[in-house]
Parts: sequence; structure tokens; C-alpha cells
Amino acid sequence: LQQWISAFTQLSPTSQTQGSAVLDSIIPKAASRPNVASVAKVLFDTAKELPTGSGVDSTYSFGIHSFVQDLLNAGQYCPLTLFTNANTERLHREGYSLKRTKINVNGISHHLLDLSQFANELDLDPLSWQEAYQRYLTWIKDIGDPLSHTRWSNHFVTLSKDEAIRKNFRAIIEFDVEMRQNYALR
Repeated sequence: LQQWISAFTQLSPTSQTQGSAVLDSIIPKAASRPNVASVAKVLFDTAKELPTGSGVDSTYSFGIHSFVQDLLNAGQYCPLTLFTNANTERLHREGYSLKRTKINVNGISHHLLDLSQFANELDLDPLSWQEAYQRYLTWIKDIGDPLSHTRWSNHFVTLSKDEAIRKNFRAIIEFDVEMRQNYALR
């Protein structure tokens, strides 16, 4: 029916009248015909759109859990696995039931998220890795300076467009992890 209506709206007025006459002769009187006059030819109109906030990012809807921020504040490495959609949701739904460990950093005690409860980031698949680094970049934009955001955006864009991502994703993710670990340790 939708294909017919679409085709019908493309006809000239004369052809539409002839088509209506043919339909009237074959459709029983009890059946109602669709009102094709109400079918708009313009499907998308930007003039009717509402502006969205510049900070809206669907991959960031939960936000970054405070446990991830605690890791950063203690100078610990934050693996990308914490930034996947599934783990972000898990942190927000189960956060206070997850194990935490006590560590001392420069004489200060911290109760930090036990990362052994999460998969190794080297085991991420390419789609989960891209999902995670998008959320990671949004977080960097929120907490870092513009140069840090630009540096990490360029890092991930360069790695993502490399043809080797299809052939040797393991090498790419190992390089990515090493770069982020070295950066975090400085």
C-alpha cells in the first residue's frame, strides 16, 4: 500500500484522477481509500527540527561513573573496558556492589574499583573498542584540556582508519593500550 501511495503521488493530476476512477471500479464501496492528499512529499525538513544541546552524546547518556574518576585521581590507569556501553551501565547499576581494593599511592589510601571484575581490554572486539574510545574521548573533553582531547582524537582516528584494523586488530589494540598506559604513567 505504501509503495502504491508513493507511486500515486508521483503521477500527474490527470493520471491521479484516472487511477482513482480505476480504483473506484475495483474496490468495494465498503472499503475506504487512503487519503493521499495528506501524504507529504517532503519527508525531512530541517526548518521543523529543534536544536539539540552541544553536549548531548548518546554514547555518554550514563556519564562516567565516579569509580573511573577515582582511578584517574589516584594516578591509576583506566582501561577502555570501563568505557563500553555494557560496563558503563554495569557500573551505574551495580557500582556499589562491585569489589573495591585498598591501595596506597604516595602515602594516601584509596579504595578503588577492582579491575579484575572486568574483561581485559586486549580482548575487546573492534566495535566495542570504537564504542569505548568514543565515550573515552567525550570524557577527556570534559575533564582535560583541548590539546589532550585533540591528541587522543587524532590517536584514535589514525588507528581506526588504518586498513590493518581488519587484518590485525590485535596489534592495533596492543599499540593503543601501550600508548595510553605510558601516557597515564607520566
